[in-house]
Amino acid sequence: MNDARALGEDVVLESRAVTKRYGATVALREVTFRVRRGAVNVLIGENGAGKSTLMRLLAGAEQPTSGEIWKDGRRLEMRSPRDAAAASIAIVHQELAVIENLDVAENIFAGRELVRSAVLVDRRREEVRGAAALRELGKPLAMRGVAGDLSLGNRQVVEVARSLECGAQVLILDEPTSALSATEAASLFRVIGDLKARGVAIVYISHRLNELLHLGDFFTVMRDGRVVGEGVRGGVDRAWIVERMSGRAAGEGETSDGGARVASDEPMLEVSGVSVRSGGRLMVAGVEVTVRAGEIVGIYGLLGAGRTEFLEALAGLRRMDAGAVRLGGRAVSVRSVPEALAAGITLVPEDRQRDGLVPELSIRENISLSSLGTFARGGWVRRRAEAARVREVAAQMRIAADDLELPVTTLSGGNQQKVVLARCLMRRPRVLLMDEPTRGVDVGAKTEIYRTLHALAGSGLSVLFATSEIEEARLLADRVLVMTEGRFVAEFSAADATDEALFAAACPRIEAAG
Repeated sequence: MNDARALGEDVVLESRAVTKRYGATVALREVTFRVRRGAVNVLIGENGAGKSTLMRLLAGAEQPTSGEIWKDGRRLEMRSPRDAAAASIAIVHQELAVIENLDVAENIFAGRELVRSAVLVDRRREEVRGAAALRELGKPLAMRGVAGDLSLGNRQVVEVARSLECGAQVLILDEPTSALSATEAASLFRVIGDLKARGVAIVYISHRLNELLHLGDFFTVMRDGRVVGEGVRGGVDRAWIVERMSGRAAGEGETSDGGARVASDEPMLEVSGVSVRSGGRLMVAGVEVTVRAGEIVGIYGLLGAGRTEFLEALAGLRRMDAGAVRLGGRAVSVRSVPEALAAGITLVPEDRQRDGLVPELSIRENISLSSLGTFARGGWVRRRAEAARVREVAAQMRIAADDLELPVTTLSGGNQQKVVLARCLMRRPRVLLMDEPTRGVDVGAKTEIYRTLHALAGSGLSVLFATSEIEEARLLADRVLVMTEGRFVAEFSAADATDEALFAAACPRIEAAG
């Protein structure tokens, strides 16, 4: 094991032998985690490894069962996130906490409003400082724009700006680029470099290994609630990370394994001339695509390319301004979600927390939610038949849950994504749409989802997915379409879909400027 202390001992924040229990469940077992000043401290682990629990302790949202948290040589007694903020510790959660009915400036200063005359909120000063924070991120936004109208990527930018503006000495970033375009991510990376130079300690959590290797200075790997590896830049590579976080040799179970699957020659989904407007702007401009039975087609594009709007239109969530859809050779109407479902089209949305899950319901109830009519007879739901089908689909998706009656919020992010996918499969769709299929999902869960999708395609299901991850487009798709400004501008076979080719097609102006 590499010694993570070899490159310096300027530790600003440290958990010492921290254990966290929830009843009989031990989430953390004597975890010692050191955060170095002026460095990117990468924390890695599969879903359920204990990363989120540790971050909640460091952010004051929960308290350890045993062990201590120290900052700058002083033991902290943190009973709430306010205590963490007072200690100059800030966190940007993976699941966004933007207040939708407030504007951008109000979100950036929520809970710590700037005032004048002791009682009046100084809106002008908030807007000036908020705009400056967003300019640092390379993403100027209207300060008075309502946050609920922002895209998922822009909401995440507002969250990052909120933490940067408060002057944190320790900044915890949990999957900060999961909804950002390549340009926005590059801006964030530049900001992280500036913060490092000013002595800010960054705790960086992501499932994108290339990102971690690019940014990381110190690496800590967790598995099953324990620290199982520590390393430093130069002594860490992809194989080192995968072996420690998964407990198996690098490359074992890491690829998608499409097998010998061959798609049918018969088209299943035919889309022609589809246009979609959003807020008066043309987001999808007369696109056409055909997906054959048993084929997986990927749509790669940067944030704002129109990917989400296109899939939501096919799923009946958005109104098409023009265009036609055929399924199995027959024209179908998808003017609403019920019409799309009746035709055999289902969608796994981009934001599972906002659009995919009902947190108050159990795992079983979330899976069967859109299929209850299938089990209804005489106005009553046949619970045994429903539960049997749910168990079948949950096993197919390998959802890690001892009891399907537990709240869905008890599951890790990867297993929550599997629940949303399982709900779609409950309806036995002919076409499965997926927007960012593995957003915020670890390597192990990602591999399982890929394998499941390839198996489903092998049984004849047509899959059309959109992603901002080049690697995902390559690993999962039989064909990749590149979308820019609402249009498909290139198409690649799986063999020809290299990183360079996809990125050049998605950013033609960047390529030309180079």
